[in-house]
Amino acid sequence: MAMSLHTRSILLWAVGAAIFCGAGCRRPPADDGREAMNIPNAVMPSPSPTPVPEEADLSLSTAVVRILSAAHRTGSVIERAQCGSRGSMVPTHLLQPSVKLEPLNEALQEITRRYPEITWKEAGHGHVNVRDSSVQGSLLQVRLKEFFVIEDRPPQAALAALWQAEEVTAYMKRHHVRLARHAEMVGVAAKSAPRVIHMKNATVQQILDRIVDSYMGENGNALHNVWIYRECRVAGETFAEMRVL
Repeated sequence: MAMSLHTRSILLWAVGAAIFCGAGCRRPPADDGREAMNIPNAVMPSPSPTPVPEEADLSLSTAVVRILSAAHRTGSVIERAQCGSRGSMVPTHLLQPSVKLEPLNEALQEITRRYPEITWKEAGHGHVNVRDSSVQGSLLQVRLKEFFVIEDRPPQAALAALWQAEEVTAYMKRHHVRLARHAEMVGVAAKSAPRVIHMKNATVQQILDRIVDSYMGENGNALHNVWIYRECRVAGETFAEMRVL
């Protein structure tokens, strides 16, 4: 059947309107009452940044090892510690990881400013002694008639022989001194050229200096820079620890 021009125009207009509405006309969102109550839509929180772990504080002995290593020097640390569980040692003097390392004088003075009871002095032969004035350390003054070891293992092995010296064990028994527990043991270690450590009429402190001096590398630099002595007291007993770092 023939369609008039007027009818055709109306039909085209209707089709166009339907297309337009299908593309642009959308159903309004359901009214849940938020707009009337002026309640904002929930905002999803942005993910939190991953926290950066902080560096742990340094113990006094660790800081002194770094300072003396940077200066190519050797020495000792004598300090008071806190008694932990089962005879372990807990460091008393802690320093920020950013502690100054050099020059040596300024680095050690910074530690003294932080802890006035910590003093230091040049002890000759390149040694620097760092000491806590609150520590008596009488065990270090025990004098041995003779100390003789030939050792091809790390210095902790030589220390084990020192702990077993007759004069040391007698002093510890008489003064109720016990050996503190720590993780570092002699165990199985790579062997090196034998070190001969032989001294007569020497104190424990002098022997410890000699042990450190005996462990030198081929270039003349110390393989171990510092020996440390720490002690703590609890229930009438003294726990003592000697190590070479």
